[in-house]
Amino acid sequence: MIGAIIRAQLLSMRIGARRGAIFSAITGGIWYSIWCAVAVTAYVLGWTTPAGDLERYLPLGFLAVCAYWQLIPVISASMGAGLDLRKMLVYPVPHDKLFLVEILLRLTTGAEMVLVLAGGTIGLWRNPAVGGWAGRPRILLAVLVFILFNLLLASGMRSLLERLLTRRKVREVLSFFLLMLYVVPRALIQTGSGPKSLGPFSGVWQTVGLPWTAAARAGVPAPGESGLLALLSLCAWVLAALWFGRLQFERNLHYDSVAAQATPMRAVGPQRQAWTERFYRWPSLLWRDPLAGIVEKELRSLARTPRFRMVFVMGFTFGLMVWFPMIMGKHASHSGQGSQYFLIAVCVYSLTLLGQVSYWNCFGFDRSAAVLYFVAPQPISQVLLGKNIASMFFIYLEVLILTGVTVALGLSGGWPLVVETLLVVGICAVYMLALGNISSVQYPRALSPERVSQGGASGRFQGLIFILYPLALLPVFLAYMARYAFNSEVVFIVVMAAAAMIGGVLYRQAMESSVRTAVKRREEILRELSKGDGPVTAE
Repeated sequence: MIGAIIRAQLLSMRIGARRGAIFSAITGGIWYSIWCAVAVTAYVLGWTTPAGDLERYLPLGFLAVCAYWQLIPVISASMGAGLDLRKMLVYPVPHDKLFLVEILLRLTTGAEMVLVLAGGTIGLWRNPAVGGWAGRPRILLAVLVFILFNLLLASGMRSLLERLLTRRKVREVLSFFLLMLYVVPRALIQTGSGPKSLGPFSGVWQTVGLPWTAAARAGVPAPGESGLLALLSLCAWVLAALWFGRLQFERNLHYDSVAAQATPMRAVGPQRQAWTERFYRWPSLLWRDPLAGIVEKELRSLARTPRFRMVFVMGFTFGLMVWFPMIMGKHASHSGQGSQYFLIAVCVYSLTLLGQVSYWNCFGFDRSAAVLYFVAPQPISQVLLGKNIASMFFIYLEVLILTGVTVALGLSGGWPLVVETLLVVGICAVYMLALGNISSVQYPRALSPERVSQGGASGRFQGLIFILYPLALLPVFLAYMARYAFNSEVVFIVVMAAAAMIGGVLYRQAMESSVRTAVKRREEILRELSKGDGPVTAE
């Protein structure tokens, strides 16, 4: 049965283009070569670290693996591959088999951590401080059980979040809850606040109270311990994760995400209706049709799309969550240097998140309706320009919200830095939009608006984003390097102005190239946008 699901998924992914396979192989090779280097580092650390330091730092290493496995899919707003249960329920497949496939798919979101754990395990095997050959089975067993725990926990977390994020008015509250859940512990650690000891329970908690400490103590026991109690604790955590994952999976089997996102019919007052209509009609004050109509259509459709709204909210919640603890240290509070570029960093992160549901794949939400753009009399350049203008509107709306929050918290760095942020985001956005227009016609992908956990760009293009993104930010980075090297604001302004002009030229050239490609690959683009997902929804 599992083989049949995989075969159906491979058939649904056939695109008949060799360049796509080559592109995926290159980007995948680059990405996993980086993590192979991290795995080699883990191997060296596991081999050379003394026993005393292993007792102190090994639990932190397991904690980092668990945090990456569980949090990175949430922070990146892409939950990874998963079963499309609506397509699977029509077949007489046992739920146990479906749950097994779901667990195996969690390896796709944690393959990097499996590499790191493998490198660290081999390094620990060669470390004479962990017991030699006699300690190798114990270490391997602890690592395998810890991987199983992460797979089961990730399955349950994905099912729970996917269900909650489809509920109207719940996804925003959940984003804020996750924000506080992540920020508060890090803020307490950075500021030195919080409890320093748990009293008589401190030793037990550090040994078996948490899965990462239990995994570390089960693999490398402290002097005088056998590690059996830690292994039993880790197995108990696995059973709890199994119960949690299976419970959430069963609930998803009977959950109707489309009905949960349906907007109830209610009367709208004439005053509110007039206000919203004036808001959506503002493009007609600046441009003529068809450009004004395209911008208005994008504003209306994106504002009503659950997937886009969720990512938009995450931009000014998770953005603060990721960067805020970095400036909470005692030194930053005295010197003020920690908040100097805080607003810029958060805004650039938000620009990254919005890209996957807007400019990286601007035809995604249109799906098969994108045929209108090719049969209507307006040129395709007007369509791309209108979608870019709508993306810029939401980008700057995100920036204004973040600016208001940072100003209220006293973290904006002053109004000169606020103005600098607005300019930097605008210049970075020009480069991003230029690359996004190319990716939208070269690698289109149909998106389901109600699937809030679905990534925006095609899978093979997502692998290249981490390469293109630094290149797109390079001109702005050079401006900051020039400011640092020459200690001159004039030099900084000159380099930024040059970056803006180069960005304008690049955008124009990219637009012309995108229009030619769209005309040439029209049938292939429409075929890709009309294609449905297989039984496994790949992120």
